[in-house]
Amino acid sequence: MLLASPVGLLSLALLAPSSQAAEPSPPDACETASPQLVLKAEPPETPPVVCISPDVPLTLRFDTPLRPGSVRMEERERFVDVSVGQRGVTLTPPEKLKAGERFQVEVCFADDAAPACARFLLLAHPALGLSQVKVFREPRPVASIQEGEKAARAEAQQCQQEVRQLREERGAPEGLRGVLASGLLVEGRIGFKNLTDSVTEAKGSALVMSQARSYRAEGRVAVEVWLRNPGTRPWTAAGAVLRGPKGEVLKPLPLWQPEPIPPADAVAEEQQPGHRVVVEVLASEVEARGTYTLTLWDAEQQRTVTLGNITFP
Repeated sequence: MLLASPVGLLSLALLAPSSQAAEPSPPDACETASPQLVLKAEPPETPPVVCISPDVPLTLRFDTPLRPGSVRMEERERFVDVSVGQRGVTLTPPEKLKAGERFQVEVCFADDAAPACARFLLLAHPALGLSQVKVFREPRPVASIQEGEKAARAEAQQCQQEVRQLREERGAPEGLRGVLASGLLVEGRIGFKNLTDSVTEAKGSALVMSQARSYRAEGRVAVEVWLRNPGTRPWTAAGAVLRGPKGEVLKPLPLWQPEPIPPADAVAEEQQPGHRVVVEVLASEVEARGTYTLTLWDAEQQRTVTLGNITFP
C-alpha cells in the first residue's frame, strides 16, 4: 500500500470541497485600513483608524510641518517610545497590547491652513499594524496623488488576481484531477520543506505547534502547521498574516482549517500531534524569499499564535 506524501496530502487538502473549510470572517477595520490618509478642511466626526501591533513601530508622516509641542496622546506613558519630528511622529506600541485597545492621537500644524489639527484613532491588532502612514492635507501635491493612484492600482490588481484564482479553484475538479487542472505542478513537483525543528514560537502564544511545513508551487506558497490547544475552549483561526524582515506584509487567501482545534483534554492520545491550519499566499518565484513571521488569530483577536523563522523552499 502506497503511503501519501506530505505534498500530496496538502494538494488534496487545498482542493477539497469548500464545505470542509471554515467560513471566512468579515474583514475588520485593520484589513481595510489604508497606509495613506487625506485630511479634509472639515474634520470628520470619527477620526481615521490607524492600526498598531506589538513590536511594529509606527511612523505618521505628514506633508506639512507640525506645531512644536502640539502632539497629544492618550496613555502616552504606556508606549515604549514616542519621538516627534518636524513632519512626523514615530511611536513604538506597548509590548503588552490587548487586541481592540484604542488610543487617540492629536497633532496640530504649524501653518494657518485647514484643518489646523487632526485626530487619529490607534487600534490594536495582533498582526496587521502598519509601519508607516502618510498623511496629506488637501490640496495634495501632484506627486502624492500619483503615488496614491499607483498604490491603489497595485491593490486593485492584487484583488483581481485573487478573485480570478478563487473562481478557477471553485470550478476545478477534485482530487488528483484538481491538482493537474490547477496547474500547480511544475515539472511534476511541488517544493516542500520541513520546518518543525527550525520554527520559533513566541512567548504567550495561545496554542502550541507540533509540526510545520512549507510549500512552493507555481505562483504561490503555503504554510501548513499542526497546533495543540492547551486552553479550555476550542480555537478557530479567523485571520493570518506573514510579515517579512523589512516589515512587508503578505496577506493570505482564505484559510483552510478542517475543524476547530479542541482543548487538549478533549483529544485522544493518538490525536495529540495536533490539528492543522493551512495558510496560502499568492507569490511569484522571486517573492516570499527570506525569513517570515506567521501570526494567526481567532475571531476575538485575543488568542493569537506567532511562529517565527518561516522560510519557503
